[in-house]
Amino acid sequence: MSKKRGEIKEINEKVNETEFEQKSAVINYGSGPISTYNLVNCIALGGVFKLNSNYGTFLTHESPNDYSEQQNKLKIIKNKLDKKKATIIQIVLFRIDKPAGDVYGDGLTSADIIDLMTAFSRNLFRLEPDISEYSCDITNWVSPTCGKAIISPTKYNTVRDTCRFTNPKQTPLNEPVGTFIVEILKNRSGKKIYKCPECGNITGTAAPLNPSDISLFTHNCNCTNKFKIPIHG
Repeated sequence: MSKKRGEIKEINEKVNETEFEQKSAVINYGSGPISTYNLVNCIALGGVFKLNSNYGTFLTHESPNDYSEQQNKLKIIKNKLDKKKATIIQIVLFRIDKPAGDVYGDGLTSADIIDLMTAFSRNLFRLEPDISEYSCDITNWVSPTCGKAIISPTKYNTVRDTCRFTNPKQTPLNEPVGTFIVEILKNRSGKKIYKCPECGNITGTAAPLNPSDISLFTHNCNCTNKFKIPIHG
């Protein structure tokens, strides 16, 4: 399928699984499963609908920073399905099992955004969302893992998947290589926290930067700063 990011792809796949990356979304008018990977603190939110006598699915995937974009995509998807007179019968929210303490835009933590998106989907679709949890471990430099969410008209589930890297510079190594300069922010208490300038993830700690520690950040899987040491500018 298209590699263009930010789009809502409409397909009619009846058999094969269709995968997509973060910042995209898929509506499948067929019965084939759709899935998204590289879930790290991200929220994948989708559902099942009935159109005439057939069933289909949709799925979105955004980082906590982009929850408003995910809300916009879900509104567009609902509008498309309403115009076709489809009936949405199930909503599923895929979330991490242990939310990080990172503080994102508007002073919200991962847990706050999960609650916000749960309430948003409940209000938008008038359905209580089913919750499916995934797990990941991106602190393992040799073989970092993340979540993958899968949904079809008949079932949904998550699996633990190996992080997929599209850039050779993102390939896992046995030790940190290089550094990156953090953006310095302040939390609601006025204490310093640190933001990755590439993926936008923010530390959940106000502790000083430790030059031997890369565990302060939970970067997105495709962030080139993932295996670098955070430093002050």
